[in-house]
Amino acid sequence: MTDHSKEIAEIWKMLKETNKQMQETDRKMQETDRKMQETDRQMKETDKKLDKTIKGIDKLENIVGGIGNSNGFFAEDIFFNSFKKKMSLGDITFDSVDRNVSRFHKGLEDEFDIVLTNSDSLTIIEVKYNFHPNDVKSVFKKIKNYRILFPNYQNYTIYGAIAALTMSNRTIQLAKKFGFFALTLAGQKLKILNDQVEKL
Repeated sequence: MTDHSKEIAEIWKMLKETNKQMQETDRKMQETDRKMQETDRQMKETDKKLDKTIKGIDKLENIVGGIGNSNGFFAEDIFFNSFKKKMSLGDITFDSVDRNVSRFHKGLEDEFDIVLTNSDSLTIIEVKYNFHPNDVKSVFKKIKNYRILFPNYQNYTIYGAIAALTMSNRTIQLAKKFGFFALTLAGQKLKILNDQVEKL
């Protein structure tokens, strides 16, 4: 009888220990679950903040892009109005000035900021608020596209020109190298920075 009492006591002890361990395990699992819920909440909060940040960046990009576009339109206005008053470049006089000339033909599409035309020659002027050196060479492509899109001007002499309210010396030197007019403003008047141009 005594031996059985010891065994029963030992079993009860083991059961109590097991129960204690199970309660501890359950407590740890609840703690883990609470931490996971907290982590999940924090991740959702982070996602919200990230979404807000992305929206803020998108809005900023739109604002900056809008400012850039506005500056470009502003520069075009100034140069277009200047050529309306006096349609000449150096010793070349023109009969008409067009702005934002665009055309689509057989899969090719292009737009030209300002085009000066007379009976046998024309000048394609690319306008920017600030003309970056990397953009100067693109005028060649504009001239090539113009000849394709407007075949009735095939026999015309075409000149290239860049115009900007500000441009670096590097930009001006590239304009000279490629044989383009380089134009800016001095006060309210058009200023030619390079008139050593080539017929293209």
